[in-house]
Amino acid sequence: MARSVVVSGLVAVALVGCSAPEVAPEVASLSSGTGQAPAPSAERERPRERLDMTPEDLEALQRPYWKCMGEQGIPDKRAMGDLSVTPESDERIAAAEAACAHTVPLPPWERDPANPESHAFLVRVVDCLRGEGVVKVEVVPGESGGHTIAMGGAENDAEQVGLALEHMSECEAEASRR
Repeated sequence: MARSVVVSGLVAVALVGCSAPEVAPEVASLSSGTGQAPAPSAERERPRERLDMTPEDLEALQRPYWKCMGEQGIPDKRAMGDLSVTPESDERIAAAEAACAHTVPLPPWERDPANPESHAFLVRVVDCLRGEGVVKVEVVPGESGGHTIAMGGAENDAEQVGLALEHMSECEAEASRR
């Protein structure tokens, strides 16, 4: 089966677009009657990417994660290249990732599977890309739930991928304004 290029949260964020809320909007709820505010969720404590982040902004947002991984004995693979994976290192990496999960940035709210409007946002981005001449682009189910944008079609057409990446930021900005 041929692979298609899929825009992940980090790649899409590097392609800056427009601003988005730092955190998910508040949702009104009924009080439990205890008179105490609910405890903050772990999801709210995690940093959140924004569509308008520069590569430098994204790097700064990821520093706590790489610091935590280093404290767990896992070197920053951005500086060292890919780590060789053995069963022992795979277990160590998994344990470190679990310990550092609270520092992993959440995706931009527009792309977050927790956002009930994220699918509609991605459809608007794809519609914009098609308006720019990208024909091999679609919204597909994501690996970790929600949806993502696949570019290049089954044959992974490099020209189509390049055209989509060229227009991604402006299409995300347009889609977020609607």
